[in-house]
Amino acid sequence: MSEKFRPLNFMTRFVETAQDWQQFESLLRTYAAKDLDQPHLSSIWKDLEDLPARYAPPNGSAILLLAKLEDKSKHIPIGCGALATTLLKGACEIKRMYIQSEFRGQGGSKILIQDLLEKALAEGYDQAVLSTWQSNVTGLALYQSLGFLPVPSFKTHPNPELIFLGRALHAADAQHHS
Repeated sequence: MSEKFRPLNFMTRFVETAQDWQQFESLLRTYAAKDLDQPHLSSIWKDLEDLPARYAPPNGSAILLLAKLEDKSKHIPIGCGALATTLLKGACEIKRMYIQSEFRGQGGSKILIQDLLEKALAEGYDQAVLSTWQSNVTGLALYQSLGFLPVPSFKTHPNPELIFLGRALHAADAQHHS
């Protein structure tokens, strides 16, 4: 099990065990119930019915963000993210970015994305893409700070307000962003 320790008592762990998958599923269900914009249009329901298929190797990867609370002796899962294959050659999609509301604004999303980008590069992808809503101002600012730029649509979606972003993963093709 590979774990990365980070500032602010955060660490990440790629989902590998049955318990990890249960924690990932629980976070996705919370996300779908509380924070997902336009859940009736989302593929999350199909994903939840078929976990871990889309997010397990060799099709993808899932990651947990864990935090050590002052009154706890161990880290608890507070967020997640995933990689999934796309129809674009050499590209993977960053999906299911979620952090529980009380832990937002502390750098957890940046940690998740950076670890997912490293994983994507290690898996041989050339590009990472993602989609988000125009109303996700905080997310858009983070993605842009990490080198994501507008790209053509890479999937079919019924809502025209979905924004598609991408970035190269190889140093020669992208500026270093931190």
